[in-house]
Amino acid sequence: AKGLVDRDIIRVVTPGTVIASSMLEDGKNNYICAVYADSAACALCLCDISTGEAYGASFPAGEEGLGHLRNELARFHPAEAVLSSGAWSTEGLVPFLKERLSCLCENGGEARFRVKTARPLAEKQFKTGLTDIPAGDEAAVQAAGGLLAYLYETQKTDLSHISHFSYYTVGQFMELDLTARQTLELTATMRGKEKRGSLLWVLDKTKTAMGGRLLRGWLERPLLSPVQIARRQQGVADLVEDAITREELSLALREVTDLERLAGRVVYGSAGSRDLAALSAGLGKLPHIRELLDHCPSSLLQELRDSLDDLPELRALLDGALRDEDEKPLPFSVREGDFIRPGYNAQVDELRSLLTNANSHIVDMEVKTKEQTGIKNMKITSNKVFGYYIEVAKAQTGLVPGHWTRKQTTVNAERYISPELKELEHAILSARDQVTALEYQLFCELKKAVCAQVDRIQRTAAALAQVDVLQSFAAVAAANHYCMPQVDNSDALTIVEGRHPVVEKMLNGTPFVPNDTHMDGWDDLAAIITGPNMAGKSTYMRQVALIVLMAQMGAFVPARSARIGVVDR
Repeated sequence: AKGLVDRDIIRVVTPGTVIASSMLEDGKNNYICAVYADSAACALCLCDISTGEAYGASFPAGEEGLGHLRNELARFHPAEAVLSSGAWSTEGLVPFLKERLSCLCENGGEARFRVKTARPLAEKQFKTGLTDIPAGDEAAVQAAGGLLAYLYETQKTDLSHISHFSYYTVGQFMELDLTARQTLELTATMRGKEKRGSLLWVLDKTKTAMGGRLLRGWLERPLLSPVQIARRQQGVADLVEDAITREELSLALREVTDLERLAGRVVYGSAGSRDLAALSAGLGKLPHIRELLDHCPSSLLQELRDSLDDLPELRALLDGALRDEDEKPLPFSVREGDFIRPGYNAQVDELRSLLTNANSHIVDMEVKTKEQTGIKNMKITSNKVFGYYIEVAKAQTGLVPGHWTRKQTTVNAERYISPELKELEHAILSARDQVTALEYQLFCELKKAVCAQVDRIQRTAAALAQVDVLQSFAAVAAANHYCMPQVDNSDALTIVEGRHPVVEKMLNGTPFVPNDTHMDGWDDLAAIITGPNMAGKSTYMRQVALIVLMAQMGAFVPARSARIGVVDR
């Protein structure tokens, strides 16, 4: 800026809106949520602004509806919650968020959540999703609009990557309350709050950050549809049976960057040249992954294969514009310049040539000045204080032309500047400023090209994440001798030689003694388990629960065989 600098708040950083990779866990979403409640209904909308995912659900008013709401909040475990005045005053909700979920809460008032303002915001922001909300369910719309209003107020930047809203109902996923999640140690142990020792630790052989986040999501939301479960199971079965494809797929996925968050940072405006290079590199691995999936006959894997879009035009643009990192890494900040590939822009090349040859220009001027003035003991050099200057030994200062200006006296010499030297210095320094500004302008054009393809990148990332989770399930099943369970709408719960997936892994080679389970809704409604302390009663009960949960995720289970009727909670 020239003169006074305008100062303004350009962004408010909160726990639910951080986007810096250093502040986020790769394999875990960072959700912010809005909660709306009135006398008729309660609803929530959740969003991870680093990936662009948004979800919403609503429930009837009353204790049962609040129970569902608490369970959904525990499922997503938001870092921050904005509550309407009605939600804020709902008994027990704020303490539950603060004390049980360690969630930052803010009273968002009623203005943000009014239907007249909420619906236009949601309809403008989301390209898809609002059509799934049942007619008359204004609570879900109010929660979505309230969250968007808060994000607009705090983020003050482009949020166009948050374009898809997924509305879901209670009957789509198995419902798990917070106590069940903690007791079964699904994502962290009860004692140490560590991943090691949890079911997630056993199942997570994902190779990408996107796959890691989706696996956690599938673990938090087991399916209730035998058809959808069977589709996942068949994809896992293909990869279990084809060990070569599975291993090659694992190696290929390891090279894929976090496309979701990279695209999010580009749209958000916080991306640098390294992010664009990483995006291009990640997309470049997709053709090989598509080839590997050709060998897998399952309908799900073939659908995912067809959804992998490596955006060849965008990759060609990014690869042509960004220089290779063979000699040195791309700069951390795009304001530093030096990231555009030679040959991409003629003006950049011309300015760089001037900078590269600056030393030779200085040497030429030094030789010419010595000839013109007869001063043999002189040199042209520079420092950060004066820039370029002419240093003359004191014995020869009598030969200095009158139009030179003295700048500094040292012990053995005098330092001068001349009009010719100042002109050359200006040309060199202005070239540096010009090339940096031009590179930043070209970078903005590249960002704009990426933003135009965000939908395609997000669809590709979603498909890639599913492929990664399926290969993770297959790797775990092959390594631990799991079986494919039969999942249907019966009331059967039959497990032959079932094992606890976590305890088995923690035994380090000691054989786990398997146990059978046989229950149904008619003759075998309950089982009484007896035995002394430390005999394994609790382990057996948790083992049955975990096997059911794994089966409804679409994973194979630790047993010789299993038939499981869908369990709703």
